[in-house]
Amino acid sequence: MFNSIAAVYDRVNRITSFGLDGYWRNRLIGILKERGSRQALDIACGTGALSWAINRKLQIPVTGLDLSAQMIHEAEKKKGQKMAPHTSPPVFREGCAEKLPFADQSFDAVTIAFGIRNVEDRAAALSETNRVLKSGGSLLILDFGRPDHPVWRFVFRCYFFGLLPLIGYWVSGNKEAYRYLPRSVDHFPKPADFCRELTASGYSHTSYISYTGGVAILYSGIS
Repeated sequence: MFNSIAAVYDRVNRITSFGLDGYWRNRLIGILKERGSRQALDIACGTGALSWAINRKLQIPVTGLDLSAQMIHEAEKKKGQKMAPHTSPPVFREGCAEKLPFADQSFDAVTIAFGIRNVEDRAAALSETNRVLKSGGSLLILDFGRPDHPVWRFVFRCYFFGLLPLIGYWVSGNKEAYRYLPRSVDHFPKPADFCRELTASGYSHTSYISYTGGVAILYSGIS
């Protein structure tokens, strides 16, 4: 499914989020900067939007990992147009979140943007992120949420389940991919419950921040 929409993935995200996807990623990058992160692993990197943004704004080495070969291809196509001065470009490779192809304590930051919902065995993936993080390293996970305010929740659900799939289908030609998105968000745990999953995987100081009325949630944990 993700291979089939890779070429239009960035365009659909910008259109359907009204450009807010970039704002949400920048909030994540701001936390990485505050914590002095020096080397990041971006899991479920997709077309590399977050990988490239971290590399460009923080000028640190970034490794992007994704299961989709076409997504990796699109990420690598951005070399040359999104280069950070005096920093090597991100390295992209295919791989599975549940079995990361990296040694223990290889990174001081791990990020996952809009990808944790797609992981089949979430507990295994979270355990793996903890394994590859250095002691005191940061896990930052950005994903969609479900607004709490009843009016905003009603508006959001009308758009997310009604209009968004139509826009996604119109731009990408793939009907199922953008029906899958709202279903996957609906089945994801509530923020407090997901923080408990992070704690169960060995993370401390787990917390979350809501953006845009709860449309996006940024989770944080310390290894």
